Amino acid sequence: MTLLRSVLSSLGGAALASALLLASIQPAVAMTPSACRGSSCTGKNPQSQGCSAGAKVIDRITPAGGGPEVELRNSTRCSAAWARIQKANSSWRFKLQIRGGATYTANASPSYAAYTQMAGSSNAYRACVEIYDGQGGSWSCTGWH
Repeated sequence: MTLLRSVLSSLGGAALASALLLASIQPAVAMTPSACRGSSCTGKNPQSQGCSAGAKVIDRITPAGGGPEVELRNSTRCSAAWARIQKANSSWRFKLQIRGGATYTANASPSYAAYTQMAGSSNAYRACVEIYDGQGGSWSCTGWH
């Protein structure tokens, strides 16, 4: 009986150690973003998809009359593009426009850089920033890429 208790106790300790080891590994695996690719990125967040790492600025635009610069960014890893604006008053709106398709509009944040959703880079796209003149509706845009 004592031998059986000893074996069960040892097995319980080993099982507990294995469970703790797996628990410490699983959060790291769960937090690793699974990058989308091409059209599967359309409408998704570049940060949560892991596409912003290594992305390049391919064009920039500053609104007529001055204001925050908007970057048109592209990730070769994800084959996707999006627009980004640095910290700015949340009244500033910017967008990623897809030729003949969707437009993803976002507002700047005074606390962090803000992003639009992505589009697969096989589409023609451009970044735009709204001219802040109190009337709205007038945009400055990069060229089409």
